[in-house]
Amino acid sequence: MKRLLALILAAIMLLSMAACNVTVNPGQEAAPAEEGEKEAEPEAPADEGGEEEAPAAESAYETHLTISMDVLDAEKTNISAKDEFFRDKFNIDWELVPVTWGDWLEKIRAWVNADDMPDIVWWDMKASNTAEFKNWAAAGAFREITDEALATRPNLAALRESLSSDDALLSVDGKLYGWPASRKNPEFLENCYYPMFAYRRDWAKAVGMYNEGDVYTWDEVKAMIDAIKEQDPGGNGVGNTIGITMESWAWEQYQLVTTNSPNPNRLGYHQDEDGNWYLYEMTEEFGEAVAFATELYQDGYVWKDQINDSGNDGFQKFLAGQSVMFFGNNSPSWFNGDVLNKMVRGGIVPDEEAVAPMIVLSACGDHNFYLIQSEDYWTVASIAHNVDDEKYERILDMWDWLASEEGRIFLVAGVEGKDYEVNDDGTYKILWEVDDTGKYISAYQDCAFNIYTPATLTASPNETTVEYGYKLFEPIYDYMENSGNFVAQKMDLRAMAWDGPAYSEYGYFYNDISTEISKIMVSGGDAQAQWNEFVASMHDKVQSVLDELNENLK
Repeated sequence: MKRLLALILAAIMLLSMAACNVTVNPGQEAAPAEEGEKEAEPEAPADEGGEEEAPAAESAYETHLTISMDVLDAEKTNISAKDEFFRDKFNIDWELVPVTWGDWLEKIRAWVNADDMPDIVWWDMKASNTAEFKNWAAAGAFREITDEALATRPNLAALRESLSSDDALLSVDGKLYGWPASRKNPEFLENCYYPMFAYRRDWAKAVGMYNEGDVYTWDEVKAMIDAIKEQDPGGNGVGNTIGITMESWAWEQYQLVTTNSPNPNRLGYHQDEDGNWYLYEMTEEFGEAVAFATELYQDGYVWKDQINDSGNDGFQKFLAGQSVMFFGNNSPSWFNGDVLNKMVRGGIVPDEEAVAPMIVLSACGDHNFYLIQSEDYWTVASIAHNVDDEKYERILDMWDWLASEEGRIFLVAGVEGKDYEVNDDGTYKILWEVDDTGKYISAYQDCAFNIYTPATLTASPNETTVEYGYKLFEPIYDYMENSGNFVAQKMDLRAMAWDGPAYSEYGYFYNDISTEISKIMVSGGDAQAQWNEFVASMHDKVQSVLDELNENLK
């Protein structure tokens, strides 16, 4: 524990940034959301579940325990009949410690460094946080999740076997100190997320430019935008329809550039055929993609004010029917939520076929469709070092049950006899009411960021899922699985986890690169020449990181 004492001294300045722990128990009013914090919109008001009274849960545990854990949406968590069933089953109470998206990471750092952690330390850990996490684990901050503990918990053991991140990112000297909530992605997705386009399919059909399967080249995209602006199928006025809008983060992370790279290694540090490290953004290929994105912007295909959007104006313009295409994290669940609720049911579009995900092939090089691989988990949970054996075992028992089939249907639907029944063939009959579109009216507040997440995520679609977004993705998934032209950029975990001094100081140079791309796109001129000048100006800093990687990670 001497190393923990050293961490305490290093964290004194961080302590002022950590909010006081606030417990949230059933019936207790939670602390209000911070000013400016966006509240999650519920699918339906939180209530006591289905019409039937929930059967009482029988517990196999004699000792009543209180388990603390940090959570998002604390005021909406642990208040339903479903939560009561879970507490009774495991004979526990929760002490919930609120965090927000804005303060989550800093609170985790402060708690760990001050050795003042909740029992379950849950956070949105990315691969780039690996060095920090391993330093904490090596200093003794967390209890090891041992092979012996997993040997008697088959559901957790099966997840451990299927994951790759646990050994690479969450282990020190072969000992596991963090539990990753598996995304449970289909194999063909290669753990990619969805930075891609959504578009007005109905407008493409109206101007005679719809492609079966929603696959387009950039020449086809530009011709489509030109035709839609001229023919005005959306009724915005001739010439008033915007071509492309995007999330502000997509602009800041130069996604419009990276989607057009001819190389799957189109972001970050990679090794060449001789094993030498390079930063892809400093290559000639990347400069070509910058030039292409600049041309799109200068020629009016991208919303001119996108550079000034620090919120979600680009998103709102698409939802309002003012733009042809939208670039964001456009997953099936995004279509189920924003598109279905705000565009289809809101009357912005005529039917469920009007908006669709879209494959736009790279304009530079081989015209493949690229997505970026991410971690095979969403969020990581660790057990604090000072948790005693009984509580440690109870936590792992809870997670193992949540990872079971019984736990899965609990996460999806709720309590048997109240929210669902088991059919003779082993399938499930959901007892919730449905709305006039056939969508289940959930008996519970949709609160994914909570006490049930650490064990594992639940795969979709499932028994209660709105299938709308997943049906829209069927041609996209077919293309990804069968075309041979889908390429996932693989994560190089060694580079992401490296913590050398040069890398720690400069990282991936995202801010420098994003700022320069914005300057070039707005100024116009010879984009390739301007990019080459920028690359030359960055040479010494970039080379210091490359030298460090070449010396240590060959």
